[in-house]
Amino acid sequence: MFKKVVEINEEKPLFQLIFLKVDEDQSVEVEEVEEIDFTEVERRLKQGESVFITSKPKQKPKVLVAKEEAAEPWFFYHI
Repeated sequence: MFKKVVEINEEKPLFQLIFLKVDEDQSVEVEEVEEIDFTEVERRLKQGESVFITSKPKQKPKVLVAKEEAAEPWFFYHI
């Protein structure tokens, strides 16, 4: 039986930006980015919003191993 190895490389953002808005609903906006746009952060702070920045670890690529199908199909019977 042969095995097929497939690597799925899911690049994930490295930073999470959390903006707390100053509206009636006290809305929260979350952005996940690879690079931080500090002009946007500065603009939001000048509008009175609170800004939280957190880093996210890069996730390792997922590796999937799939076995080849058997030559003849098989199945179970239930009577």
